[in-house]
Amino acid sequence: MLHRDIIKIAVKNGWNVSITASEKDSYYFDFQRQTLGGYSFCFTAELIEGRVGTLVDEIISFVDELDPERYAGEWLDVSGQLSPTRYFQAVTDMDDIRAQAWLLAIELSELAELQNRLLDVPWYLWN
Repeated sequence: MLHRDIIKIAVKNGWNVSITASEKDSYYFDFQRQTLGGYSFCFTAELIEGRVGTLVDEIISFVDELDPERYAGEWLDVSGQLSPTRYFQAVTDMDDIRAQAWLLAIELSELAELQNRLLDVPWYLWN
């Protein structure tokens, strides 16, 4: 599997991706997208020791931890806009983010079943 394969899957699923090297054969993947309400949202997952399965596990862990009602409440608390309409929109946004991250994890896991090791070294690490 190549870095670009992960990026292609993410982009196909509506995510923008940036990659940061962590340690040897480990990388942070920052996944960003707009919510249904038009707000920016991102989360980070780490690929450890070149094993794509670790990236999938981190995304699934994010999905499992994401509670739309709690996050909606936190968003509204920070923004100071506590109307019921905004709350329900925020819950809908977070529920969609959770679903989209889940779909990303599923598609990445299917690719990881074929080849679970990252094969290429990013161009910026050559030499």
